[in-house]
Amino acid sequence: MPSIYQTKSSEETIELGMQLAKHLQPGISVLLFGDLGSGKTQFVKGIAKGLGITENIKSPTFAYLNKYPVEGGNLYHFDLYRLKHGEGFESIGLEETMHDPHAINIIEWADRMAGRHPEAYIRIDFRSLADHHEIAIHFEDPEIVPEALVEKYYEDWATPMHVRSHCRAVKDLCFQIGQAYIENNVLINLDLLNTAALLHDVTRICDFTELDRNKFHEEITEEKWNKWVDLRNRYQGLHHADIAYKAFLDEGYAKTAEVIRLHNSLSILEEPEKLEDFEAGILFYADKRVKHDEVVSLAERFEDGRIRHGKYDEPKTRSKFEEVEKRTFKLEEKLFELINLNPDNLT
Repeated sequence: MPSIYQTKSSEETIELGMQLAKHLQPGISVLLFGDLGSGKTQFVKGIAKGLGITENIKSPTFAYLNKYPVEGGNLYHFDLYRLKHGEGFESIGLEETMHDPHAINIIEWADRMAGRHPEAYIRIDFRSLADHHEIAIHFEDPEIVPEALVEKYYEDWATPMHVRSHCRAVKDLCFQIGQAYIENNVLINLDLLNTAALLHDVTRICDFTELDRNKFHEEITEEKWNKWVDLRNRYQGLHHADIAYKAFLDEGYAKTAEVIRLHNSLSILEEPEKLEDFEAGILFYADKRVKHDEVVSLAERFEDGRIRHGKYDEPKTRSKFEEVEKRTFKLEEKLFELINLNPDNLT
């Protein structure tokens, strides 16, 4: 799911590149596609600036490669314009640097690679239009659960139908907020946000307060019922966010696992700094705005929590969740400072 941005000046293109630099770690490759004059070089200048490189960045059209030291390794800036499709990789060192765990590769004219892409990369497509550049960013990351596997995980965990509906409603709300950020040229990893939202409650059956057949509006076969009972016994005492975190982490989906883990209400007390990452903060907030599969106000959602879950029965627990509520309202203010969207208008 690409995020599509519009930049109307070199400065805006550079700024977007600087934002992307915060997402780059050694071992990643950034593949740039687009015609001459579509903004690729300005975007690379932004990446370099965001990584602390002070040298003047130029496309290495004739040398094929420029190398710059960065924290933890090197930035390799390739320009493949003069290469024939799929040829010459070995001669310019691209094959080697794509498998270097200490390298960040920026590759202009990546169409010349003829599909020989690394396992993890960020694809960026540039288009030059009448009065702006269109820049589409897509994260191809093996640490993010592909959307095609969402239904499989629903079946693996026998996720109840009403929980799936809740997850889809949360995903739709995350998308609304994410799109508002994108329209303001704030970088969001929609690929990560999308599947984390769809799967954030996938293991919810494990920590329901009670398991009562009469409260489920779906067919419950003996096989499904027995699976629910088994899962609840196996994961007794654990929060569903922690259960899902461990499950996805074990399968190699570390980034999805972490965003899901942080939707636990207590994260805003215990790890508030981690909710400063937009994807984690948006999912945490969106989950608190969806009651069943309906978008409601934070006030209504917290009132529902008081009634249904008894979170305010014990004085110690009441104090804790009053603080969760207070901080969630502050998170709402912070999230909406940067975008042209009123939280009361979310649907």
